[in-house]
This record gives sequence, C-alpha cells and structure tokens, in this order.
Amino acid sequence: MITALMTFLSSGVPLSCQRGIPEVQDGVYNYKDLLEAEPSIRILIAKDTRYAHLAIHGYYQIRDDRNTIVDEGPGLQKSMISVKDDCITVGNRHYKNTEIRISSSQHGDIEVNDVRYPGEIRILRQPNNKFLVIEEVGLENYLVSVVGNEMPHSWNEEALRAQAITARTYAMYKRKVKEDNIYHLDMLDLAYRGITGKTSRISRIVQETRGIVMAYNWNLFPAYFHSTCGGHTEDCYYVFGEDSIPPLKGVVCNYCEDSKYFNWSVDIDKSEIEKKLKDANMYVPDIHMINGVDPGEGIHCSKVEIVSSSGSREMHANSFRLLIGPYYLYSTAFYSRDNGKSITFSGKGLGHGVGLCQYGAQGMAKNSFTCISILKYYYPQVELIRVY
Repeated sequence: MITALMTFLSSGVPLSCQRGIPEVQDGVYNYKDLLEAEPSIRILIAKDTRYAHLAIHGYYQIRDDRNTIVDEGPGLQKSMISVKDDCITVGNRHYKNTEIRISSSQHGDIEVNDVRYPGEIRILRQPNNKFLVIEEVGLENYLVSVVGNEMPHSWNEEALRAQAITARTYAMYKRKVKEDNIYHLDMLDLAYRGITGKTSRISRIVQETRGIVMAYNWNLFPAYFHSTCGGHTEDCYYVFGEDSIPPLKGVVCNYCEDSKYFNWSVDIDKSEIEKKLKDANMYVPDIHMINGVDPGEGIHCSKVEIVSSSGSREMHANSFRLLIGPYYLYSTAFYSRDNGKSITFSGKGLGHGVGLCQYGAQGMAKNSFTCISILKYYYPQVELIRVY
C-alpha cells in the first residue's frame, strides 16, 4: 500500500521516511508524514496576452530566470505589463529576461488585473510580444479561495468540508499528471479568484481537512464535481470519454431538488447557435434540429446530432454545451423540441454531471450526513487519506 501511495503522489514532492502503520481516525487513513511539506501548485492566470495590470501590496522582490534579485521595493502602484524588444516591461522598468518572478512580503499580495493573489507571480515571455502570467501558491491557500467561490459561504459545514477534500484531490491529481508542464491548472479548472472568497469560516473548514485526499485503488483520480445533477450523476465515459472507474460511474441522487436547475427549460434561437458554431470555425447553415445522442444513466448525452439543410453531423456533447454557453445550455441531460426559429431544450441539472453534486452534498449535509459519508456516496469505493 505504501508503494501505491508513493506512486500516486507527484515525484517532485519529497517523501518522508517515517511510514509506520497508519491509524484510521474518523474514516481517514493518517499518513500525514508521507509528504514532508504542503505541495505548491501553479495556476495559469493569463495566457498569451499582450497587456495586463500589476500592483504589489507590501514589500516585494523581483528575480530573473537565474533567481537573481533584479528589483525590490516597498510596494508598486498599478502598472502595465507588456513585452517589447525582448524585454518584459512593468511600468517604466524593463527586464531583459525570458521570465521574472515577483514575490511579496508575508502579509502582502500581488494584484493582477484587479484580482489579488497570495502567491508568487511568474511572468514568462512568449513569441509575438505576448506573455503568460502564472501564480505559484501553497495548495491550502489555493483551496480556501476555491471552496469560497465554489459553494455559498452559508452552506452546511459538512458540505463545505466535502468540497474542500474533493477540490484538493482534483488539484493534486492535475499536479501529478501535469508535473512537468509550465502550469498545473488554469482559471477554468476550478473557481479560483486569488484571495477573493477567503473568510475565517472557510479558512477554518479547509484547515480542518488539511492534507486529506481521496484515492481509488490507492491512486489519485480526477475528482470531478458540478452544481446539480438532476437526480443521477453521470458516468465519466459519457461526458469526458474517459475510462469508467467506480468512483466516477454515477449514482442516484435524491438530494439536489432544492436547486433551481433541478428541472429547466430554455429556448435558444437557431441563429444564435449557428453564430456560435461559426465563431468556433464550424459552418452549419440553416439548422433544423439538435438531438442528444447516446445518453448515460444520468441521461447526459455523449454526443449531439446537429441536423441542418446540409445534412447532419455529430459533435461531443459537453463541448457543444460549453460552446453555446454553460449558462445558456445548463447541462447535456436534455430533450429538445423544434420551434421553427428556435429550439426548446428541456433538461435536468447544471454542469457536466460527473462526480460530486454540490447541491446534493448540501442536501445530504442538511440530513445529518458527514463529509466522509457524502464523499463515499458520490465516489463509491474510495478511501480517504491524509498525506501531509
């Protein structure tokens, strides 16, 4: 089991030699000495952009790609970041480096495009006078913002704890599979907004779950989650085309009926669908109908069939949902009806439908289920492990 635990964690993180028989406390295997330190994680904040605004609150240092201090000061007022003549420019300061790293004092933070971040900011020069902005931050600090932005702060503490463990598992999985990449996660993976969403209550709840992740067969897995399943979570095969494993195969959910998206119906103009497809370089003129194809047990379809005057074609259903807009077409668990100039989509749930149903977790918590019970319900056959 120890060998399996070592393989599911990123090899870039040092492992402790203190690996005795673990105690099991409240359903969690305690391997808190497995990692010697809390992992950090790299988040993409801005991609291939030409301009961004930067302000630094507190004493700061700027280091180059050789880790040499090239600038420092008590703070920096809002300045423009750009790239020109092989230089990274911040306000009126020019750094002839491929990368600069900006860190602030312990009680300071760094503001990028009006969002404050607690970690180190990296600016990496790209071709054509573009650049990337990446934050490197401790995982627990990251999770406080994620939990505070993924769930209402007023929700039951057991639901919030379940969300913290789920998000930690997902983030550590992404960190492992993208270990050698420039970044592990982008802003679309989880609802991360720097220090926004951070409260003393959310910080305490995340701290109470510190270091706890889920494992299936003693391996990390992508612990997906979503807002509302509509009565049955979905097999990851139908939504993402990934191999089915028991934690992501889908379960009946009788706890998310309080969500306003449990049942829904929307009319979307065919011309609007055609425009969004065209913007994605898919020219489909004169759409007649859109049908869901190959649904799973949670009735989320695997594909959509687009019927038009030029024939019919299929595309990945979740990609279609995101293309149309996740707050226009709420899920892929829908039936459709032709209305002439528009199509009525009637469906269930909000989001992709895989893994933890957030409204379901809140419903279970209100019915006195613990966070461990919630997680083991939505992710069958998992174990809970504290790794630091």
